[in-house]
Amino acid sequence: MNDLVIYPRKGKMILYGIGCLIFVALGALLFGIGLTESGSDQIKFLIIGGIALVFFGLCMVYWVKSMFKAKPALIINNVGITDQSTYIAPGLIKWEEIEDIDFVQFGGQTYIGIFTKDTDLVVNRSSSFKKLLNRMNKGLLPSQVNIPVKILDCNVEELVEKINKQWVKSGA
Repeated sequence: MNDLVIYPRKGKMILYGIGCLIFVALGALLFGIGLTESGSDQIKFLIIGGIALVFFGLCMVYWVKSMFKAKPALIINNVGITDQSTYIAPGLIKWEEIEDIDFVQFGGQTYIGIFTKDTDLVVNRSSSFKKLLNRMNKGLLPSQVNIPVKILDCNVEELVEKINKQWVKSGA
């Protein structure tokens, strides 16, 4: 089938895990301060600390799990692009569902943006919490699928060239 399989960079994964650990520790510290404080500040510390603990704790669990589970970030083949690069990744996007592929910028980062013919394709394929996150993501960037290039263990220009060749080859 001649699949192109791209894995995430281990160094980036370790850095993300360390970053999450730092924010979990800060969340725990703020939550701890909230438990010892009294008055209106107590509620602020408890809320901010609790949110940080839950959010970054979940992120850390995801990243640690990803590090030990050697799962490809991207698979490109004659069927389409299978994106597994992030928690809200949509999985397989078939060539005939893609309208355009381009680089998009957000928050100082570069993403490979996949624009689908159906702008609600990714949201409709998601379930529960991922659906909510994909709706929020849809409001931030114009593309429906956003693959962060700095986590990919490959040359990005060569990757885009191979994606475009496969897309043209598919005839979609």
